[in-house]
Amino acid sequence: MQFHAPTNQFTVSADDLSRAAGYLRWAIKHIRLGHQLDPKGYQRPGPMDDPAFAEAGILDAAKTLGIDLGADRPGKLDVSAE
Repeated sequence: MQFHAPTNQFTVSADDLSRAAGYLRWAIKHIRLGHQLDPKGYQRPGPMDDPAFAEAGILDAAKTLGIDLGADRPGKLDVSAE
């Protein structure tokens, strides 16, 4: 990310956003692995629990930054390749 003084804005390269997306997907994978959830995706049997809330927070953070990770709900993203 760089600050562009003439426009008084920050600019972020596509490469930086791609790396950030990879880090976020990696974090989701390791949250799932730490809670014995399938990295390919899972169906929640009941109310949201800690791993689902953590994943939802990561998905929301990505969306706020303009990054579409490929899902907008916990358990729906396949992160097995990360």
